[in-house]
Amino acid sequence: MKKTIRYHKTLLVGLALCLVGAGWWAVERTGRGGGASAAAPAGVLAAIPRLAGSAASDLAVTKWTAKARENGGDARTWVNLGDALMQKVRETADYRYYGHAERVYEKALALDPQNEEAMTGLAWVHGGRHQFDKSIEWANKAIALNGRNHLAYGLLGDAAVELGDYAAAYAHYQKMLDIRPDISSYSRGAHLLHLSGKTFRAAWLMREAIKSGAAYAENTAWCRAQLALIYFSDGNVAAAEQTLVDALKRTPNNRHVLAAMGKVKAGRRDYPAAIAFYKKAIAVTPEHETLVALGDLYALTGDKAGAETQYALVEELHRKNHAAADTSHDFPMAQFYADHDRNLVEALRLAEQRKTTKNVFEADILAWCYHKNHQPERAKAAIERALSQKTADAKILYHAGMIYAAAGDRPAAQRYLYQALSLNPNFSPVHAAIATDTLKTLGQKKTAAASSPVR
Repeated sequence: MKKTIRYHKTLLVGLALCLVGAGWWAVERTGRGGGASAAAPAGVLAAIPRLAGSAASDLAVTKWTAKARENGGDARTWVNLGDALMQKVRETADYRYYGHAERVYEKALALDPQNEEAMTGLAWVHGGRHQFDKSIEWANKAIALNGRNHLAYGLLGDAAVELGDYAAAYAHYQKMLDIRPDISSYSRGAHLLHLSGKTFRAAWLMREAIKSGAAYAENTAWCRAQLALIYFSDGNVAAAEQTLVDALKRTPNNRHVLAAMGKVKAGRRDYPAAIAFYKKAIAVTPEHETLVALGDLYALTGDKAGAETQYALVEELHRKNHAAADTSHDFPMAQFYADHDRNLVEALRLAEQRKTTKNVFEADILAWCYHKNHQPERAKAAIERALSQKTADAKILYHAGMIYAAAGDRPAAQRYLYQALSLNPNFSPVHAAIATDTLKTLGQKKTAAASSPVR
């Protein structure tokens, strides 16, 4: 039976997660030969860092770099090298590899201007940088040469997701899945279903992705972490934890799995264990969300100095990203500022760079920044866009509740806060408690209003 992401034949819309995870498809294209003859540009190869590790991606970069030196006229060797470099982005979150990969794919195109794989690679690079117009352009060029290029359809879907065009995202992902059901297409479909509130189907499709497997262990580990987070978002903490226990046996040092386990342990209020897992994840790769989560747990457990140390690292990472012309972290930084009541004017400036965004997660952050800057009407307009896909995300529902509470709409505030806590009472060690307290306060106000004499 043909695999599908359709649900009762209804067109689904969704996914608004940044899918750097699309990178596992690199392994599907290795080992191919052929191409025109040309001298290897020493400058391109010399700029690539020498990797001494034993990881599969390190070995792949070393292998294809050597082959490019030996036979610089083989276009597909350059494509394979580009794919290996993009795998390094996945594993290290070191976005400098985008530049190396871009130059390598361009070299492949210089040797073979009709190389659809190099075009797909460039679409991948630009998508990772959030340069979606360029990503779409290169993906369409690849599809014009090969209408069954499922990877290019996936990248078109990724761009549509980030731009909030969920109907288009659905169509592209369905086309990708129809052409080739594999780890890349299954996982995209899983996120699509999850964003649309179909968590049971989403979990099923992510399990299909895991069963499909990939040459790089990191890719399957990422899917296991995502499956756990799907379970967690639906309040199924036990299933999330068991999934991660299994994942840690297979990939004990994967940062995605470690960070997800930190989130689950925090949800169980086992803060020492959560802190330990977050610290392990950061030791592998310091990433924004994990640094913030660790800082928040330090603050919650009374270690104010430890919290400030982590928050300073968040600021430093933001500056580093901007120095590298990477603005993809502006929305997460805006949320950090808003959540912690810091630099609220700057938070709104960052979020308003896409003030008409249709991306539900960006709209949610924009709404939260409006709320913290005391602009209730704009906050309500933005949060309605965030709620438009009925995404099963307790954080969005919590934001909606707090926004409507501040606007004086008690029934709407109570409804959304109740939905957030019903969906996942452990969605945040900080904000779940605030949601509970606010809901109690709103209930007390309702009781007081009902008992007041009519004048």
